[in-house]
Formats: sequence, C-alpha cells, structure tokens
Amino acid sequence: MRRSRLLYTHRGEPRVVLPALVALAVTLLVGFAVVRASRKAPTAEARAKAMAHEGDFGAAEAACIGLLRERPSIPLVLELVNIHGMARQIDELRERLPDPSKLPSLSKGSRAMSDEALDAFLVHDLPPEVSLAGRYWLGVARHNVPDDVLVAIEQGASHEPPLPWHNRLLARALPPDKAEDAATYFEREGLAFADHAEDVSAAIAIWIRLAAWDQVRTRLADPRIAERTDPELKYQLAVHDRDWRSAARWLAIASKPKPSRASLVLAATAALAWMVFCFRLGKMGERPRFKLPMYLVAFVLGVVSVVPTMLLIAVEEATLRLVETGDAARDVIYFVFGVGLREEASKLLLFLPLLPVLRKWGNKLDVLVCGALVGLGFAAEENLGYLASGNLQTGLGRFLTANFFHMAMTGILATALDDFLADRERYASDFSRVSVMVVALHGAYDFLLSHDEFGGGYMAMAVFVFLAKLFLDAVDVARRRVDRGVSILQTFVLALAIVTGVGFVYAASLVGPAHAAVAMGGGLLGEAIIVFVFVRTLRTM
Repeated sequence: MRRSRLLYTHRGEPRVVLPALVALAVTLLVGFAVVRASRKAPTAEARAKAMAHEGDFGAAEAACIGLLRERPSIPLVLELVNIHGMARQIDELRERLPDPSKLPSLSKGSRAMSDEALDAFLVHDLPPEVSLAGRYWLGVARHNVPDDVLVAIEQGASHEPPLPWHNRLLARALPPDKAEDAATYFEREGLAFADHAEDVSAAIAIWIRLAAWDQVRTRLADPRIAERTDPELKYQLAVHDRDWRSAARWLAIASKPKPSRASLVLAATAALAWMVFCFRLGKMGERPRFKLPMYLVAFVLGVVSVVPTMLLIAVEEATLRLVETGDAARDVIYFVFGVGLREEASKLLLFLPLLPVLRKWGNKLDVLVCGALVGLGFAAEENLGYLASGNLQTGLGRFLTANFFHMAMTGILATALDDFLADRERYASDFSRVSVMVVALHGAYDFLLSHDEFGGGYMAMAVFVFLAKLFLDAVDVARRRVDRGVSILQTFVLALAIVTGVGFVYAASLVGPAHAAVAMGGGLLGEAIIVFVFVRTLRTM
C-alpha cells in the first residue's frame, strides 16, 4: 500500500512539520471562513465602540452624536460623555507634544468637539430626561455638577417611584468614603427596575467589601433582594458563615459557565482533537467494541468530576479558609493542598468505577488512556470557565496547555493506582510517591502562573515539561510495540496544530490578529517546549 507523501518521506519515515503546518493552515482557513460567514453586520453602536477601542475618539464621539439624534437614550449619552473626556485628553496631549505625528496612536483620527459645543448639544438637542443624565455625568467628569442638575437628579432618585437611572448615577458618582450611601442608591435602583437588577448585586458587593456581614444577612432576608443577588455573593456569605452546605450550593450555581457559542465550538474542537490523539494512543482499531465505549465513558466521567471538585472547594474555603491570599507562603499551601489535591482526588474518584472493568478485560494501556480521557473531560469543562471569564490572555494560555496537562496528570495517577491494586505491598510506596508528586506539581504549576515574581509562566512551563515527560514515559511502557498507521507523534502534533488554529481564530475574531498573538504567547511557548523536548520520545512510538 502506497503511503501518503504528506505523512511520510520517500524513505518511509513519518513527517511531522509538514502535516502540522497543513493542519494549521486548513484550520485557520476554515475557521476564518466560518467566522466571516456567521458574523452579523455590526450595529452603529458597535462601530462607535470599535472606533473608541482603536483610539479614534473624535470619530467615535461624532458617531455617538449621530446616534443620539436618531435614538436618544441615557446609556448612549453617558457613553458620549466618557468618549468626549478621552478625546479631549488626547487633544491636550497632542498640543503638548513637540511632534505628535510621530505617535500614530495619538495623531490619527479627528479631534473632539469643543466643550461648549457638547454643552449646547446636551441642553438643546436631546429629550429632557436624556439631557439631564448627560449634563449630570458631564458635571461629575468635570468635578462641577450644576446645582439645578444635582437637585433634579436627587429629586428623581427620591421620587416614589424613583425615576430610572437617577439612583444609579448618584451611586456611581460617590467617592469611596460614601460607600454606604452608594449601596443604598444601588439597591433602590435595582429594586425599582427589572432591567437594572444587577444594581442590587452591586449594593451587596459594597456591603461585603465593607465587611458589614449583618447588613448582608438582613438584606438577603428580603426575597426581592435575594432573587436579584448574584450567587457568587451568596457564596461569599456562606463561606464567611462557615456554612459549607450552602457554600457548595451557591458555588455550583455561580460556577456554571455561561459560554458563548464561539467558546463552546472552541472547547469542543480542542476536546475532539485531543480525544483523537487518545484514541490513537490506545490503539482503538484493535478492539473498537470494547475500547470505544470505555473511552467515551471515561471522558464523560471526567466532565462529571467537576461536581466533587466544587464540593471540595466549598468545604476548603468555608471550613478551612483555604483561599488564595496573594501571600506567597500561604498561596503555596493553597495551590498544593487546595487546588492540586482536590482536582486530582476528584478525577481519580471518577476514574475508579472504570478500573474493575479495565482490570478484567483491558490492559495497562487502556488504564492509561482512560485516565487521560478523564483528565481531558475535566479540562474540557474547565476550559469553558476560562473562556467565559473575560480574561482572554489567561483563558487562551490555559486553554492551549490545560488539556494535555490534565491528561498527563490523571493518566499517571490511574496507572499508579492500577499497579497499587495489583500488588499493594509492592507498589504502596510508589503510589504514595506518585500521588504526592503529581499533586505537588499541579499546585506548583498553578502557583507559578499566579505569581510572576517567581518566574510566572516561564517557570510553570518547566513544571509542565517535567510532568509531560513522566506521562510519555508511562506511554512508552504501556504501548510496548509500534503499530501501523499514522504515528503517535503525527497525531500529537496534528492535535496541537488544530487546537492552536482554533484558538487563534477565536482570539482574532475578538481582538484582531496582533493582539491575539500576544494573548496566546504563554500557551504557544508551552506547546513549543512540548514539541521540542518530546519529539525524540514520540518518534519511537
């Protein structure tokens, strides 16, 4: 049978770089084509925000003026005031610089309208309620709110029922030493208007920040307030009260990811790519009727392992006060005995139901692969949370490395557990050593990612490499012999290429190609190190 020249050289040696580049190119082409076909035409509001994001505040300001003439609204007039302030700052900076043309980010775009022109627009060209909100917010920005405007806003806030936006604007304008008054205004706004329900959470968050826990309990006793309060804030109260049962309940609700369709596709594509790698690693073609259902069940159990993890988080934080503090010494304990221990224990717990079946009808390779797939299922669910967090750099950095990271850790632990159950006396110390080492490495990896002063992502990659090497050593022992077909190394680099491609498409659709490359920097470094260090190991499999 003639081998593909794409996958093999004329000497029959497996290619690595060319297939990876082709897979990456195809992923990028298909990804950008799908994004372009599914993207809706941006609204006028979106175009105005894009102009401001690109630094063309003058054009954004003009766009807001045009929109306000067509569809006046309070949110838009507040946006106009904010953009005008930034545009004026840029104009003043231009005037102070000797040669602003050498700074394209400052010199491009049109200039802001004058303060006098903006004042006239707000007074004469807008409906009274929109004009009042705009004049008040502009006065706050200038630290000089006209008396008549302030009186009108305060009267609207105290009116029964209150006028929309008045309490919110007063709350936003108050200084930190008036936090209690701000909480009162936010609460009143959130209770009065269903579309401003998030203001109730803003009020509760202020009371929590002030450590006024009695105020929090009193307010949450009101059903109207409780139903509009974010579950995360209820979780914080439960943790403070050491009520781990309530903490577990609210954490489960608060932690439920709210991913976009794009992030769902991204996480699913990555999971599928790594699942194919695991299938190839486990020699799926040899016993598909046994291996396929076992491997799929392992992945599902990995997703479910998030449930006991949440329970352990609630217990640790509510009863042990095991939380991240920012203090390096305490955070080492938190990441090792908190994050590392609970996640690895939860994944191993969900792997356990598979072990009797694997020991009877499977082999050591099936144990390793099922363990890896449990880790992959956990990582897939965790990726949704990272991508929904709003922090693109953290989300993508973890997305590019977390899949293989969790696969490696759970695969190693599953193999060690299998050895221990086969001969408890012989492998008891090995299982203890491996368990402690994996938990410690997991904690060290997360600790370094959270503490740049100790090397941050660069040192975390060293931990990542060491752990992945342990996993590949276990793979080498479990597979024993090379089989035909696409090599493990090729499957590995193809999975990396596809995950990298979909990650870049996702990031570029949000912030553009240049910012996407920066956001993916840490994750790409991790991938590059894996390929560089382990290419020799994988070539033999």
